[in-house]
Amino acid sequence: MLEKPLWLTIFKRFGLLIMKTAETYELQRDVVDNIHRIIATSLDIKDTYANIAAELRKVIDFDRVSISLVGEKKDTAITYVISTTYNGQALREGEPYPLKKSILERTIATGRPVIIEDTENKEFSTDAVLLQEGIRSRLSVPLRVKGNVIGSINLGSKRPNNFFAEHVHLLEQHSPQLALAIENTILFRNIRKSEERLRWERDKLQYVVDALDIGICLMDRELNITWANKKISEIWNLHESAVGMACPVIFHCDDIICPARKAFERGEGRFHDIKVLTKDGRRRYIENVAIPIRDHDGDVKRVLLLSIDITDREKRIHQLSLLTQLGDALQYTLQLDKVFQLVLTCVTAGHALGFNRALLFLVNKEQDAICGKMAVGPSDPDEARRAWQEVSKYQTLEGLLKHVVEIGPLDSRLDIKTKLIAFSTSDEKETVVRCMREKIPLTIKDAHNDPRVTAEFRNALGLKEFVCVPLMVKSEVTGVIVADNLYTGEPITEEHAHILSMFAKSAALAIDNAETYKELEDKIRQLTETREKLLRSERLAAIGEMAAYVAHEIRNPLTTIGGFARSIERLGANNEKISTSSKIIVQEVERLEKILNSIRDFSKPEEPQKTKTQINKLMEDTLELTAGYLKEIGITVYKELGYDLPEVLVDPGQMKQVFLNLVKNAAESMPKGGTLNVRTCVENGSIKIDFADTGEGIPTEVTEKIFMPFFTTKSYGTGVGLALSQKIVDDHEGKLSVFSETGRCSIFSIRLPLGNDERGRKRG
Repeated sequence: MLEKPLWLTIFKRFGLLIMKTAETYELQRDVVDNIHRIIATSLDIKDTYANIAAELRKVIDFDRVSISLVGEKKDTAITYVISTTYNGQALREGEPYPLKKSILERTIATGRPVIIEDTENKEFSTDAVLLQEGIRSRLSVPLRVKGNVIGSINLGSKRPNNFFAEHVHLLEQHSPQLALAIENTILFRNIRKSEERLRWERDKLQYVVDALDIGICLMDRELNITWANKKISEIWNLHESAVGMACPVIFHCDDIICPARKAFERGEGRFHDIKVLTKDGRRRYIENVAIPIRDHDGDVKRVLLLSIDITDREKRIHQLSLLTQLGDALQYTLQLDKVFQLVLTCVTAGHALGFNRALLFLVNKEQDAICGKMAVGPSDPDEARRAWQEVSKYQTLEGLLKHVVEIGPLDSRLDIKTKLIAFSTSDEKETVVRCMREKIPLTIKDAHNDPRVTAEFRNALGLKEFVCVPLMVKSEVTGVIVADNLYTGEPITEEHAHILSMFAKSAALAIDNAETYKELEDKIRQLTETREKLLRSERLAAIGEMAAYVAHEIRNPLTTIGGFARSIERLGANNEKISTSSKIIVQEVERLEKILNSIRDFSKPEEPQKTKTQINKLMEDTLELTAGYLKEIGITVYKELGYDLPEVLVDPGQMKQVFLNLVKNAAESMPKGGTLNVRTCVENGSIKIDFADTGEGIPTEVTEKIFMPFFTTKSYGTGVGLALSQKIVDDHEGKLSVFSETGRCSIFSIRLPLGNDERGRKRG
């Protein structure tokens, strides 16, 4: 029988144990309720896990708690979430580790909880890892969803033998709800990742379609836009997204030509080109392509519409068409100056390349220089406005170029300045020479600061920004074209240089053809003139021989007749009738003798003895000799003698004879007085001498015969003077010609060739 105090002590202790157990049960019930509430109300697994861990610590002593899940690869596990009372390093959150020989592998295999009393036994691969952090005992309870173990909730303690069956029972009460919460969270996360991935793919696609230089949109059957990229708004000048707008509102197309409507109706792709103006007023060409999109049943439910900016393509087509037109236009004429003018007009015409000014320089091989040939363009802003108004009258390039062919030379100030420019082909500091030698286009953005432009060239033409392109035929540069926009100030781009270079190829061929044609014409003309001279010489020689024979046969009896007539005149001095008759005979004999002398001079011409002669001096001498005669018959002489006229190789005596013949001929055409204009100048590589009278003129049928020997319209003439004059000029390799208007005037013109050195000096 026990003593009373001991019994009371035992009873007291037992009562305390009951009370403590009751308190523990109450606490456990509260923890269970709290965990149920946490799982039921929390949407974030991290928060759920943290709150559950805090609740479990109220009833279980542990240092580490985690949730492990089977990885996407079935041979790995991953620590989903983790919480420790220390700074743990092993099995960190989110890092996978091998499933094999892990506690989770056992839990999955058995479907039951696993208690590790002491990790020093290293029953599982993860024991050794956790032991390094001081974890001595472990508890793992499986998490099941629909009967399948997806992972485990794990507790770890730094004390061995720390976990018991009651801890397992407590965790098993919450594992189903926790497993479901984790499954839902994983599912939610997967959905969210899928959505994010989908959003990212969608954004990426949007970025791509927005980056495309093509407007793209989707339309429903009501032609309302359900989706569109940003480029659509940009192309069509919209201030907001095109989504929700109707097709006709944006694209301004009616039902007949609407490609989207046609795609719905016919179920096939359609396209339509539209011209639009951009915000800055530039014209753009847009091609709308409608592509039907069919559903599984083959019905067209939507249409994908592409708006493609084809401005560059249209520009290229226009440029090719333009080059074709320009090439055709250059076939209008083979006259060299007209070809020059057509080429430069094409460069400056708004219908064509549209530069303000264009200048042509050609290589002169004889002078080893590149020389200005022609310029087209205004010389000042006022002239520019007038020119543009004039050009605007022509609706097409063809009309403008036909007008250019019809009008005469330009002779503008710019044209005159250009023709005064010439550079040696070895002077590489000059832009046109550099362009010619390098055979590439040169674009000068700032002529004042570009070392490739000399002050002489810049100031002569007022250049600021310009482009210089070579003219090439068979890899040989024949010249260059210089163009600028001096008055509009429009920048010259690479595209301007490119299209001008393309045109320059056609222009170079046209100029080369015209030059070849001109050379051919010159050769034909020279051959014709040589043939005419030969025929004339042969004819003159034959006539001369006959005339010499006739003159010889006539001279002897004529001398006899003259002698007897003079004797009769002396013997019959007292008989007035005999004296008068004999005088008439003597006078006629003397006249016939003069004719015979003229025939002798014509039939036996002397070879010209050429010396360097100043034509103006020869002319002054001739006019001085005839001054009294001309004044007596009422003829006023006006002289326009060229300044600094070069010397020319002629026979001074023979040439003076020609001048006297032409002055005498002019005087005889003005029996009642008049005006004689005498002019000398250098023109086209020769000295030109004009005798212009205000006489009766010469009928056309007469001018065709006027240089024939013995042809005359005068009762007292021999018809030898003009024929002899032409022969003398021919002997000097020159040309004598006549122009006349009946009743108004006649102009006799002499052209005498300059020497090669003098021609080069005058052209240079």
